[in-house]
Amino acid sequence: MKTIHNSVISFLTMIASQLHAAPSTEVYKLEDFIVSAGPDLRSITDYAAPVDVVTAEELTRDSGGTLGAILDWQPGVSATSFSSGASRPVLRGFDGPRVRILESGIEALDASDTSPDHGVAVEPLLVERIEVLRGPSTLLYGGSAIGGAINVIDKSMPHRMPNSGIEGGLEARYDTVSEGQTYIGHATVGKDNWALAVTGLHRDAEDYQIPGEAIEEEEEEAETKKLENSFYETDLYSVGASWFFSEGNRIGVSYSRYESGYGVLGHGHEDDHGGGGGGHEDEETITIDLKRDRYDLELELTDPATWVEALRVRFGYTDYTHTELENGSTGTIFERKGWELRSEAAHTPWALADEGVIGMQLSDTDFEAIGDEAFTPPSNTQLQSLFFSQHIHGNPLHYEFGGRIERADISADERDSNYDEIALSLAASAIWEIDEEQSLSLLLQRAQRHPTSTELYADGEHAATRQYEIGDSNLDLETAYGADLTYLRETARLDAEVSVFYTYFEDYIFAQDLDFETEELHTYQFVAVDAQFYGLEAQFDYRLLQSEETELLLSVMADWVRASNEESGDDLPRIPPMRIGSRLALVHENWDAGLELRYAFEQQDTGPEETGTSDYLLLNADFSRRFDIMDGKNVALFLRGENLLNQTIRNHSSYLKDEAPLPGRNLTIGARLLF
Repeated sequence: MKTIHNSVISFLTMIASQLHAAPSTEVYKLEDFIVSAGPDLRSITDYAAPVDVVTAEELTRDSGGTLGAILDWQPGVSATSFSSGASRPVLRGFDGPRVRILESGIEALDASDTSPDHGVAVEPLLVERIEVLRGPSTLLYGGSAIGGAINVIDKSMPHRMPNSGIEGGLEARYDTVSEGQTYIGHATVGKDNWALAVTGLHRDAEDYQIPGEAIEEEEEEAETKKLENSFYETDLYSVGASWFFSEGNRIGVSYSRYESGYGVLGHGHEDDHGGGGGGHEDEETITIDLKRDRYDLELELTDPATWVEALRVRFGYTDYTHTELENGSTGTIFERKGWELRSEAAHTPWALADEGVIGMQLSDTDFEAIGDEAFTPPSNTQLQSLFFSQHIHGNPLHYEFGGRIERADISADERDSNYDEIALSLAASAIWEIDEEQSLSLLLQRAQRHPTSTELYADGEHAATRQYEIGDSNLDLETAYGADLTYLRETARLDAEVSVFYTYFEDYIFAQDLDFETEELHTYQFVAVDAQFYGLEAQFDYRLLQSEETELLLSVMADWVRASNEESGDDLPRIPPMRIGSRLALVHENWDAGLELRYAFEQQDTGPEETGTSDYLLLNADFSRRFDIMDGKNVALFLRGENLLNQTIRNHSSYLKDEAPLPGRNLTIGARLLF
């Protein structure tokens, strides 16, 4: 585990005059620091909130095709798993508009935060790393990160010159559970002060196999069969270029195209996309056609002014379309177009602060549903934010404090009144360095989130989720009061991190099941109640054996969260169960092997009208062998087995857990060339 801290944000007017500023000669090692979404670099002992970094090497061990699936089982992270193509991360029980998905610090700007059937337009197999910020990150990214943030650092734009003029990779993999084929390619070419990056991916997976019956009430011992309408197809390509005009200074641009098609689980026919038997003739087959075009611009400056150590400016524009097809015919089309501008500056010591960051963030987004079943009116959301974070280094205590002010203007067609409110978020933390190996940190936050346009203005049928959704235009700011206590220990053999957290919400917004039907669909009303979340996360990495040639590492994790509606006394729905897991990994010269055991307890702390889920044991194993061929080039062959016990697994965070279990036993085989 490594750490991140994000910086924050300066005025855009500095840019033009600072393009030829004096470069910095300071060098940071990735092993010790993470270059995060902001220019501020921090070691893990200097940050109060728990942060994990998942490297590209770790990501290649997983065969999950979506961001949620591939991050599942990180401490405090689960997934919605609405379908094979729509699985969004859940952080500490928070999902949707409380978890912000970022691409290199800029919001992904897809529509995955509006509904669980909307896929995340991010490809996790084409990234350098993924940063997981658990807990409120509102100071950095606004109210939409009140539950945490996922920052994906992709390969669409060069962030450094390639070491030997050209570097990249090719990969092919096949999995048995869905007869899935995946092909990946990426390359970065550098010459003089210029670098060009090109990436591409193609995935084609059929309906996946499950052990037994799909419907829980019908579950019995049965032969393995396919889950209807669980296919998943993806195509992605990108091109980007960067100009390194002096050391530590860069400007870059990129374009990416993401296309995905997938079936919505719980809907399907016998003859749809190769699905197996058991279809219901009176049900509609719902499939999704998703397309996204994204344009990005980045500027990074080192020492642009006497009081500024680093400046980073990012701009992203997205054109996103999500089409729901009902029996092959276009039903509802969701369109989201918008841009986000983020400027960040890390400054020199000032007043009591030894270091700090200031910044601003602007965004403008249009969201529209088109069709007979369009349940939300066309809307526009504008956000303007200023934020800061200041740090005071002491011995043995370090302090950090910051704030963010964020204005939201949300307007919708055919609505008499608009939402126009200002949110204020504040945070303070203290880190006690007990000794060279141990630290204890306490983070206190007051965070606010604006309601989304869907929460405010929804009113109609949503075919993909089979819900009739009703918004409330009178919803107010959601306010959270939270505390995180984290213990960290790092020794030659042991890395340990244990966190406990508590969050109390005023006006917590969620879709409440009204326990009646509207036009033959379950009716959900967005309401605001007082609520509380609390839980713990723990991870231990112990090096059983360590030498120049061999390392044997035992990793253990556990997480648990509870959430309740304080007004009714009921549990909140779709909260993940307690989980424990371990991994034993052996690395020896050019090969490595791993064995994983993961256990999820039953979840019977359910919300009204919600069913519970049973416990399950997940057994995974993996092996890879690398062959050096010439001049730093190597080929790797890898094999991974998942759910080797062929357990019926129902994800409690899924809206469709009673109808759509997760895949059964799966073997993935592949080859990778790195150059």
